[in-house]
Amino acid sequence: MSYTLSEEQKKRFAGLYLLEYMINTPHAIPIFLDDNDKDLEPVLEWLMMKGYIQILHDEKYIPHPNGRKELEKFLARYSEYLTMFDIFCAVDLQAGEFAFSRYFDFATDAEFQDYLDDERWDDLRVAVADFKEMNPVEIVFMSFISEKRFGRNQSGWQFDLLLGSVWDEILHICNTALQWQQLGYEDEEGYISAEEVIADIIRQGMDIMLTLLAEEEYAGYQAFNDIESDEIDDDFFVDRVTMPDDDLDYYDRYRDPYYKSSRWN
Repeated sequence: MSYTLSEEQKKRFAGLYLLEYMINTPHAIPIFLDDNDKDLEPVLEWLMMKGYIQILHDEKYIPHPNGRKELEKFLARYSEYLTMFDIFCAVDLQAGEFAFSRYFDFATDAEFQDYLDDERWDDLRVAVADFKEMNPVEIVFMSFISEKRFGRNQSGWQFDLLLGSVWDEILHICNTALQWQQLGYEDEEGYISAEEVIADIIRQGMDIMLTLLAEEEYAGYQAFNDIESDEIDDDFFVDRVTMPDDDLDYYDRYRDPYYKSSRWN
């Protein structure tokens, strides 16, 4: 399978990222773009066309309530990604082991990250997303957000948001990732289909993640970059959008490998 990313899809992802910045910082963008902000023009045009932002007093772009609703839907999906998909970023297929099963064995996040960097782990997030008929490109985009690959505190981030090589990296990851259809194998008891393997992996992963979530010390990963307001005042043009606070009962349904949340439709 070959994954692609159209200009429209790229503008959507970039637009959602910029929309979160505008709403939650808050940050208004002058309509007369200068310096690096000029690279935001096609993203802002897309957001205007969709009715997600508006112009205030012929001076600046600000969020529209419709944009808040769209961001709310995206952050609900992003919350589920952070909670239920990272477990599949490091799986030892030979040993049948998940790196996250030893999460509490490490004193610091840095030590655990070193453990994740071991070459024996396979990243199955794309495989799981494809099996569940979710968009693997969006899953990898979310992983880049989680890993702070879109650095809004770095000079030139506006260019990277739509035109940078980061999008080529996302597609490369999707197109070189292990696919669930490759997971079938034969042993002394006969052939085990790829569907049976990925379903079993999902069940095991969910059991581990739900156990972790039951521990108060496990908080997952942070949503977006920490950015302080750069506005002169502190006006929020629409209310901030936060990720939903779903409980364990909500995520228990993920034990079913064929379950797909309506948030991903």
